[in-house]
Amino acid sequence: MDYFLLAMRNDDLDEFHINEENCRSRLFDAMKADFDRFGPLSKQRVLEAIEFILSSGQFEQFWGYVVPQSVSLDEVEDKPAYLRALYERLSGQAPPRYDFGSDVEVVSTINPPGIDIRE
Repeated sequence: MDYFLLAMRNDDLDEFHINEENCRSRLFDAMKADFDRFGPLSKQRVLEAIEFILSSGQFEQFWGYVVPQSVSLDEVEDKPAYLRALYERLSGQAPPRYDFGSDVEVVSTINPPGIDIRE
């Protein structure tokens, strides 16, 4: 879905500021057009990935999966708001809210019992 940015010329990228509403709107419109061509399973996986990043709170760790690192862009000032707006543009609805509290941490491995308990 990042083809819009990858296809820009350097001059166009210099004038593109991801924190400006009109630039972000153009990007999200292009992403939505690409997203609409995906099959149902691919759409579901994209939305679930955004939901996961939002619910994990680990924006810095997973940011490279959301914004292409090969394109020189301004730093997104409010990453959670960016992801919520992207989710809403793609799906037409607000992302579900998951609040697991401070006792739950998202980890990339699961122990044999299936739950990572930290005391």
